[in-house]
Amino acid sequence: MLLFYYTEQTKRRKIMIGQSTAQQIVSAVRDVCGYDINYISNSGIIIASTDEKRIGDYHEIGYQAAHTGKTLEVYDNDTYAGAQKGVNIPFSYHGMPVAVIGITGEPDEVRRYAQLALRIIGLILRERDLDASRELKKAEFSYVAKALVQNGSISPDYLRDFLKQKDLQMDGRYRTVLVSLQDPGRTKHFSLMENRVENILQGIHHSFYAYEYPDRYILIISEKAYQQQKQAIMEFTGIPARVSVGSAHRLAHASRSYEDAQLALKCGNDPFIEFDGLYTELLFSDLSYHVREMFLDKTVRKISEADQQLLKVYYDSGMSLKTASEALYIHKNTLQYRLDRIHRECGLDPRNVREASVLITAMRLADTLEKQ
Repeated sequence: MLLFYYTEQTKRRKIMIGQSTAQQIVSAVRDVCGYDINYISNSGIIIASTDEKRIGDYHEIGYQAAHTGKTLEVYDNDTYAGAQKGVNIPFSYHGMPVAVIGITGEPDEVRRYAQLALRIIGLILRERDLDASRELKKAEFSYVAKALVQNGSISPDYLRDFLKQKDLQMDGRYRTVLVSLQDPGRTKHFSLMENRVENILQGIHHSFYAYEYPDRYILIISEKAYQQQKQAIMEFTGIPARVSVGSAHRLAHASRSYEDAQLALKCGNDPFIEFDGLYTELLFSDLSYHVREMFLDKTVRKISEADQQLLKVYYDSGMSLKTASEALYIHKNTLQYRLDRIHRECGLDPRNVREASVLITAMRLADTLEKQ
């Protein structure tokens, strides 16, 4: 089981600085002072420099500065192995020695930049730590979200502590929301779409989320927060993305909400779909192509599109001849005649409650297939 604890070992790993960060440091310091800068490891090796030909060289004074913890100055070139005139300042982070920064030049001229160099290094390392902390938090969110929706193993104590940090309740009800990016070709705009999704997700409170390869995000949100922030969640559709929302369950049954959201996504092509709003669509989702076609051929495909529209108005009017005829701007007798004609053409009487339910179901199926 994956746990996220900040230990001394983690801290030591974080203080290890790679070549790219070291190169960023020397470039930033040179931009301020105008002198060549070397980043020297505690073993005396120059691992980054604004003078590229010196990278990989051994720096004797840098080694001494690292191991004595003192700033050492060199007044002559080539007096020490790999060293040139300049000032060599050891620096620490979180109380641990990290490396030595060397400023090449006359010591009397470059000495004034020593403290400024240390401040620049501190700023860069703190920014790096913030980035690492954000990535660690995202990894933790992803682990919890995926463990819940996939019925994975997760410690109840760990989950309780995680939820407490997010001000969420263990026994609350939660919904799973799937955000599916609509960019099948993964064009050059895909990364911009991902950034927009991340920005919206970070603004949704009382929730946590995970990225699901290749183009989907899983958001788990408390029921109360969902009702309060529904409009914010609908913003995903403008990215563009399709949003499907599962029903509310306790966290122990988050996988059910996830399955609901997946089914909602399958049932239609609307940009925003709630499982709670699906009825006959759920029945249609598992029907084979052959069964759907056969059902439509036996029912609404036997009548014209104009008569199908008439039936929709008739049923929306509660099967009231008066209300429907007024909505259609036709006489009641004309409506009666067209209902009789529908009966003759498809064999189903629109005024019979049982047979009307068949026609209504067929029209709903036709609408669902049209949206797909």
